[in-house]
Amino acid sequence: MLCSLVSAQIATKFSAQGATQIATKFPAQSLSVKELEVSGEIPELLAGVWQGNDRLVLFGKEGNEFAAVLRVFYAWYNDRAAEPAAYAEYSTRDRNNTTSREAEHIEIKYITLAENESHTAGAYELQVLYPNSKSYVYVPVAVIGEKMYLDFLVKGSAYQTDYNPVLTSILKSADGQGNVSESLDLEGFWRDCGAASGLLVSPPWIKKERTGYYFFDNAFYHIRYWETDMPYTYEKAGFTDGEKSFVVDKYVRSAGKVYTCCTGRRTQIRNIEKSSKLSGTYLFDGDGVICAFGSPYLVRLDGKENRVDLQQVTDETNAKRKTPRKPLFPVTFPNVRWPKFNALDLYDPDTWNRRNIDLGK
Repeated sequence: MLCSLVSAQIATKFSAQGATQIATKFPAQSLSVKELEVSGEIPELLAGVWQGNDRLVLFGKEGNEFAAVLRVFYAWYNDRAAEPAAYAEYSTRDRNNTTSREAEHIEIKYITLAENESHTAGAYELQVLYPNSKSYVYVPVAVIGEKMYLDFLVKGSAYQTDYNPVLTSILKSADGQGNVSESLDLEGFWRDCGAASGLLVSPPWIKKERTGYYFFDNAFYHIRYWETDMPYTYEKAGFTDGEKSFVVDKYVRSAGKVYTCCTGRRTQIRNIEKSSKLSGTYLFDGDGVICAFGSPYLVRLDGKENRVDLQQVTDETNAKRKTPRKPLFPVTFPNVRWPKFNALDLYDPDTWNRRNIDLGK
């Protein structure tokens, strides 16, 4: 009930004088921070074999398996860099200058940040435990359709998705004749959840700054967040644009770190940038819940779901042989004019000298 009340008030556009008041009306103590649920079960949208420019990744349903194959030498060779120890029993590992004697054994669990009602898109955090490491690394990813992204936004405040990760922005309206029409409502706060440089076989680089957005009336407000040591809460912060005022999350929790848009105990955001469009390439899911930027990081391979499929793709690539490259300096052969011996009379002494001359050329 409390969450519904807060959500209704935040969604309302209010006067400029009330921006700071509403931002401080719901302090950190008003809502307890919900711990994100970690699960060993692979979400349906993540399961399968994924391919990128430099790697193949398997999220296997059997025993929560994770494997990563690096596509080295311009994708002409697949190196089984990370896989469960049992994989070596099913298929012998190659021994060459590229591979290691043993693969990295990486453990992954999953946190669901948000999913749309159509179950065609979702945002997740991968809780990764690398070998010889005692602390977890969190890698946020988003899936839209059959593609995975690292740079993405999730609509709504964190307390909404923490308590109910299934979201939709589809508005349904009916006319007097009972005809129902649907439209997307993209206005509101969009928090930046993509922070990792990739899903790697070693700890990735995590961004120290983020950019959240507020969409309103064909305008896009850019909100800068930076890493902080402050404890994470559901506290709000506000900013104004003329007579319009808006409220967003003061803190963003992502990739195991906390980011803020205000210093200290302030709740008024400064230096807001405004644009008429989003920069670069972006893609919204069908329900208007997730917005992904840039090119896909990985693409799901159709019909590939388990270890056998991953091994088949690996073996097919390693069986290929690239044709030798053309020499930098083409090989030249001597141009010799051979005489037409059939035209000469071998038993005619008058032609012997001529034959000797021709053979010397």
